[in-house]
Amino acid sequence: MMGPGPGLGRLVARKGSCLSASNLESFLQSSRADASLHEFQEPVREELLEVDVLMRRFFESPMPMLQGISRHILGVTGKKFRPTLVLLTARQGDYHPGDAVFVASVVELIHTATLVHDDTIDRSALRRGLPTINALFNDLVATILGDFIYTKAFHELLEHGNQTIVQVVARTTYRLSIGELLQLQQKSDLNLTEDQYFQLVEDKTASLMAASTEIGALASGMSEERVARFREFGSLLGRAYQVTDDLFDFISSADVLGKGVQSDLTEGKVTLPLIHALAHARPRDRSRLREMAAKRTLTPEEWSDLLVILEESGAVGYCRERASALTDSALALLQEEPPSPWRGALEQAVAYAVKRNH
Repeated sequence: MMGPGPGLGRLVARKGSCLSASNLESFLQSSRADASLHEFQEPVREELLEVDVLMRRFFESPMPMLQGISRHILGVTGKKFRPTLVLLTARQGDYHPGDAVFVASVVELIHTATLVHDDTIDRSALRRGLPTINALFNDLVATILGDFIYTKAFHELLEHGNQTIVQVVARTTYRLSIGELLQLQQKSDLNLTEDQYFQLVEDKTASLMAASTEIGALASGMSEERVARFREFGSLLGRAYQVTDDLFDFISSADVLGKGVQSDLTEGKVTLPLIHALAHARPRDRSRLREMAAKRTLTPEEWSDLLVILEESGAVGYCRERASALTDSALALLQEEPPSPWRGALEQAVAYAVKRNH
């Protein structure tokens, strides 16, 4: 068996403080997006700091290897979008800060496990601009670590004694696994339909966002009707978030995304922009698009041609319209909740899901 790779001892070169002209706009866009994120997280800022503390406790271990890996994972600061959804939802019910922070931390554990597994399956080298676990070590270490984090989440929930939320997490992790299998099954399938694409999105992305808002509602003792409403709200938000994410893989940049551009195409992922373009492009462009998608790794000239076809076929506008329609439905559900600062922050989170640039 191969041992670990270069590991945490690898030095990650940091760019200088000066921004080139070509990167300046990406930096400014990213800063604006971060400001928007911080704005709707502000009402639960203190609780999110407590989530950080609890995450560090979850990863405490006498094992030196796990200590090193944990420091790296916890050092790759995420957006904490899903824990924010848990906390903002819980705030609209019978709020118990300790319980809400705990379940928000469990959701972040589950999300972290999915990222570790995703990076391993996709052979990704970067996550948020830093090396992935599989790049630092190897696929075996990353796979076992992802499994450890999943089981840690269940262990903590069982120790906490909340059987209802255990059921939600069990259902969600099952659906996440189905989503991974669907993604493998659909790899490089240029005949994939829009319905099939959204089934994958529902399992792989929307299920965890739906669980986030459902768990927040359950943790604050809401009625079954409100729990169901928040679950559907999270599902709609998750679908909009993923459509936007898939569009970014074509029209954003590595500086903004923190990962390689064209990654979906290179990995054989057939997403909504490509599906729509293949269905609506002119016959000649459709043939060219199939040829380039099958090739996966494109020259700069080919990539430019592909983007022109996406734009002319209406794929870019269509994806934005679909994401906007999904968020409109999500906002309509929120209108059934009483006005509050927490509802307002969730409305901002919905806007962020489709207006962010990374």
